[in-house]
Amino acid sequence: MFDTIRYEYDSQNHFAKITLNRPEKRNAVSLKMGQELNEILDNLSQNKELKFLVITGSGNQSFCSGGDLYDFHGAMDEAKAYEQLRSLKTVLYKLASFPLPTICILNGDARGGGCELATACDFRFAEKNTRHGFIQGKLGITPGWGGGVLLYKRMQPSLAYQWLLESDMRDAGQLQQMGWIQKLFSEGQDINELVKPFIEKQRGQLNSFKQQYINQYSFDQLADDMDMEVKNCARLWVSDEHKQAVEAFFSRDRKK
Repeated sequence: MFDTIRYEYDSQNHFAKITLNRPEKRNAVSLKMGQELNEILDNLSQNKELKFLVITGSGNQSFCSGGDLYDFHGAMDEAKAYEQLRSLKTVLYKLASFPLPTICILNGDARGGGCELATACDFRFAEKNTRHGFIQGKLGITPGWGGGVLLYKRMQPSLAYQWLLESDMRDAGQLQQMGWIQKLFSEGQDINELVKPFIEKQRGQLNSFKQQYINQYSFDQLADDMDMEVKNCARLWVSDEHKQAVEAFFSRDRKK
């Protein structure tokens, strides 16, 4: 049914699992993956039996390495960059406003857009030896899917600001202390064990908890703020610094 993601539904425990399925690309998000994520989120939001949603990555190398630079490349003009980046902002907004709990299972490292995707979920459970980072600042840009805006909602703003500015990779343990990660787990641990508290709740409870949570935000303002992030990133996309960073990536990739 899908080319870049796997979808599974646990009919006994009533939760859905979306697996980013491009292990050969470290599960980098392509435009096609963005389309498929948009489609499945629309479908799942109408599921009257669903209790919660899990997102994870295939393979054991990476949860998600960010946007696929062969799609989101440095040769785009500002208008094209905005159009393509905004398509992923739509995915993140749908995740952030999803009517039931969403859990990102970080079974590998997350970089750049991978961290943005994880941040759009309500909870992040990470394998103990993983590392994660909003590294966009080292590529001459900022987060561009709205994940930077969401990061300020997920942890202490001064810590979010520093992490975005320093643009570094951080250990899962450190990120748990910072509040971005809620739970650490060991390699091979069963997902059902990780999400047991969610399985044990009724759907109505989970929906009520989520509605109470999202009522803390003005979602009209959140959408506007996320869109402004996309616009700011699109302006930087055409900068010489970003073009040089992308060309350096392509040069390294060609040598492999």
